[in-house]
Amino acid sequence: MGVVQWICGGDERLTISISILSEEHMAPAFELATEVFVESSTLHQALGISLEEYRIYLRPSFEACVSEEFSIVATEPATGEVIGCLIATDFRQHLNAANTATGKFAPLAALTTELCRQYKSKRTIDPGDALLIDMGAVRPSTAGMGIYQKMRDAAQINAKEAGYKTVVGELSSASTQHVVLNKFGHAKLAEVKFAEFEIDGKFPFAKITEPNSIILVEGNL
Repeated sequence: MGVVQWICGGDERLTISISILSEEHMAPAFELATEVFVESSTLHQALGISLEEYRIYLRPSFEACVSEEFSIVATEPATGEVIGCLIATDFRQHLNAANTATGKFAPLAALTTELCRQYKSKRTIDPGDALLIDMGAVRPSTAGMGIYQKMRDAAQINAKEAGYKTVVGELSSASTQHVVLNKFGHAKLAEVKFAEFEIDGKFPFAKITEPNSIILVEGNL
């Protein structure tokens, strides 16, 4: 896709450029995504994961996803500042990935492994069939302007043009679950209840009650 410019906002109007996330914007996009996730994710908070720990853990897979050229970045044309990013990747390669995470990150990886196990019991896919919306982040000062939706639209259009048939996502936020299930009409194919999830004799997410589960959803492109 080329660069798409779009004017968003109400009283405070802002011109946004939407494009494929490339190496040029990878560093600031990585910083934004990790900051937003550590501050807002109930999963990360429950595990006591610091920003620096998360950055060390995430960097290799983040860079690998970006190299697939399905991820999207939103920038301000006047300044070049990154105000949003959406990381997308081919889902097939993640379904059978070995769970090698240790320490604080072991429960996160185990959640994904269980969601994938449930998904595989219902679906068989090949590379190029399903796009995973892995993570999305928007600068807090521009939240509510529709930037995330524009990035998601761009990623899905690109995937559809590349022959992908479906889009999937892991959702642990109550608001995101509501939007994706009720507004987008996606189907819930896998679910893990936080109160019931056990690893090494512990229940690391038992205190999370809103929502009470993480889900894997799927929608047609």
